[in-house]
Amino acid sequence: MVQNGDILLKKVFVPDEDRLPGVNSFQDTNKVLAVSRVMVAWQPIGISMGVYDMCHRYLKERKQFGAPLAAFQINQQKLVQMLGNVQAMLLIGWRLCKMYENGKMTPGHASLGKAWITSKARETVALGRELLGGNGILADFLVAKAFCDLEPIYTYEGTYDINSLVTGRDITGIASFKPAASRQISRL
Repeated sequence: MVQNGDILLKKVFVPDEDRLPGVNSFQDTNKVLAVSRVMVAWQPIGISMGVYDMCHRYLKERKQFGAPLAAFQINQQKLVQMLGNVQAMLLIGWRLCKMYENGKMTPGHASLGKAWITSKARETVALGRELLGGNGILADFLVAKAFCDLEPIYTYEGTYDINSLVTGRDITGIASFKPAASRQISRL
């Protein structure tokens, strides 16, 4: 469980020797948030890889109508889609790390990666749940647990929507976080 809290500091003095070097504004803090979004983006990749691996084994071992479930076209299509998602998530995670190493990653890049990866991870786990049928909701197969593990990742370090807005600001140069001022309040 992730606990939230409010910290209120009044009349606090921090001596210069106790201040973080090079941190002078929220922009400096935002750099830390961007890096942490990249790190958080790797968690759903690992979860998706685990679900894919489990489903792949399950479909090869479980038999129905005299054949393994892996022999059916729709199951193969879903496995392929899951694998494609995992590969794409890996490449985006890798690319974000390379951009960070080269000093070229922006908050928009980090936000886009985190938002897209978590969205594809949810899709991948949903496909895994479908492949396992009723077993997909049982604790023995861990797909339902993977769903539960993904939800907080999808939300923390900025929800999908907030990360999309950060990316939108990065590509347009226009922040849309604040609604336009309303001239008249509706009576409805």
